[in-house]
Formats: sequence, C-alpha cells, structure tokens
Amino acid sequence: MINTAQEIEIIQYLISKKLNQKLLLEIKDHFILQISNLMEEQNEGFQEAFLQTKMNWKSELEMVKADFLSARKITRIEKDILQTRFKKMSVYALAFSLIFSGLFYLKPDLYNDGQILFLLTILGFSVYNFMRKTMNLNGYFQMSFHPLLLKNFFAGAALIAISCFFFKDVHTALSVMIKPFFLFAAAIQTQLLYWNAKKINVLI
Repeated sequence: MINTAQEIEIIQYLISKKLNQKLLLEIKDHFILQISNLMEEQNEGFQEAFLQTKMNWKSELEMVKADFLSARKITRIEKDILQTRFKKMSVYALAFSLIFSGLFYLKPDLYNDGQILFLLTILGFSVYNFMRKTMNLNGYFQMSFHPLLLKNFFAGAALIAISCFFFKDVHTALSVMIKPFFLFAAAIQTQLLYWNAKKINVLI
C-alpha cells in the first residue's frame, strides 16, 4: 500500500512536470496503481518501484515544445492532447470561415454587420473570462500570439502576397483575401476564450 508520504512524493514529481490539475490527477492514479503492483507482485520497495514507474513513463512525461511557434515546454502527453484539440478547433474555424465567406460573397453588405457581431462576441467572452477570473491581462496577451492565430496570420500574409501577382493592385487582393482569414481568426479566438472559461488548457 502507498502511504501518505509516498503519495505526496509522487504528486511533487508530477507537479515538477507542470501538468494541468486534471491530467496530474489521472496520471497520479496510474502511478499509484503501477507502483503498488510492482511492490506487491515483485516485492520491490517503494523507491525501486517508483523509479521503475518513472522510467515506464519517461517518454510521455518528457518535456517538449508545445508547438514550433511556442517557447513553452510541456510534457509529450499533454502536447498530444493539445494538438488534437487544436486540430478540432482548426476544422471548426475553417468550416465557419468558409460558410460565412460564402454568405458574405452572396450578400456583401452583411460583412460589416457580421464583423461587428463577431468582435462583440469575442469581447463578451473576454469580459466573461475577466469577471470569472479565468483570465488576466497577461493571459489575454498570450492568446493574441497563440500558435493557431500566428499560423493563420502567416498563411494569410503569404497567400495575399501571392495573390498580388494575379490582381491589378494590392487593395483588390486584400479586399478578396482578408475576409476568410479574419473569420478564421475570429472563430479561433472565440474557441480559445470558450475553452479558457471552462478552465481547459488551450493557451500555450
């Protein structure tokens, strides 16, 4: 059986890996189960079993860059979870931008009203996060440089630069290309603020 002091040692080790609380608790349970099994089945002491379990989890708990556009380091297991979440967010944002781009193409006069509505939605989620204290100014600043938004910006800049060769002037290229990229960014920001309000890690 794992005693209280040993459980605290396990928790401190996992805290050093900067895991979010939910994931930490899940992995802690796995650690306790594996260590207990080693102690009972192979008659090992706690430290030996703990060391063996850490070795078994070495790859998952290795500290890696969260994203190639992020300087933050997190465990590989958390990176995999985040990247899966980011892929889903990107798919939703892409579908959103395509649908509304088509709508605004058919009815261009709705774009300004839609733009105001999306900005108000982002503002509303931001205020909600500040009021619930799930985000501070530093967190909001970090979100502005989120890898998903940076990738959207770089892709938009590159595509606009290429499009300039096929349009008569830069203004025409911008008017055509900027709308879907704005919509994509608005959809990503809204999702980031939504998940942050639910205290689910998306800011890296």
